Amino acid sequence: MKKGGLLRLMIASAALGILLWLPAGTAGEKIEVFSLDQLLKGKPLPPDKTAHAIPVTKVPGAELQVIEMSKIRLHSHKQEDHIVYIAQGTGKARLGNESRDVKVGDILLLPRNIPHSFDKTGTENLVLLVIATPGWKPLEDTTFLDK
Repeated sequence: MKKGGLLRLMIASAALGILLWLPAGTAGEKIEVFSLDQLLKGKPLPPDKTAHAIPVTKVPGAELQVIEMSKIRLHSHKQEDHIVYIAQGTGKARLGNESRDVKVGDILLLPRNIPHSFDKTGTENLVLLVIATPGWKPLEDTTFLDK
């Protein structure tokens, strides 16, 4: 697949995940609309933490989480792939053996088993919209690779 085709596929996948943004257990029952600002204000990042996830929905093909963070340690996942949309802030991402700056509007495709980490570089926390493939069990599936 050409690079432009992959980007279009990633954008379409992210858009589909956002369109399916329903509370857990309500897929197919009713449509609800959420504001990212409301979600973040309702569950702010605790001062003693560097990251936390706000589960938004599970549907048969994916799960969407909003992650507010100042730092996420280097880690990988055995069971799921991620599509990550940078919704707020600026940062530095380590993706495999590469490091790159990330900003609002960036979409990252993170295949399973690829180490990745994030650090904010601006004054506001990074907010990531993460769509994960089925089978995600965060506590069992995440392997941290640094101390």
